[in-house]
Amino acid sequence: MRDEHLYDPPLEIEWREPEDGKAFVTDLPEPPSGDKTDQAFFYRLPSGKVVGYFNRCMHVRIPLDYDDKKFLDSNGFVVCRVHGARYDLETGDAVLGPAYSGLTKVQLSMDGNRMRVTGWKKGNMA
Repeated sequence: MRDEHLYDPPLEIEWREPEDGKAFVTDLPEPPSGDKTDQAFFYRLPSGKVVGYFNRCMHVRIPLDYDDKKFLDSNGFVVCRVHGARYDLETGDAVLGPAYSGLTKVQLSMDGNRMRVTGWKKGNMA
């Protein structure tokens, strides 16, 4: 299985500000798991930076949310709502629970409301 992937050419996606507490969720081609139903989710940090990850827990490889686009716990960590693994929102690193590595991070840059997705990279081992 690959540790990283580059999109050639990069993907251009229009950013849509999600409802409060929810993530912007979209399909991306060639997800790391090979499962075409895997989606990516994105949040804007308080600094204005946008971060994105694939919606796949690194413990049991199931979706993190309950299909409601809510990925954060009350402390601002990305949480697997089945087993409780917690990940740092800014880095995707595993910080608590049974996950053995960080989330697969979407590599991106922003230009106004345009997101330029250049690829993805698997997270660090815990």
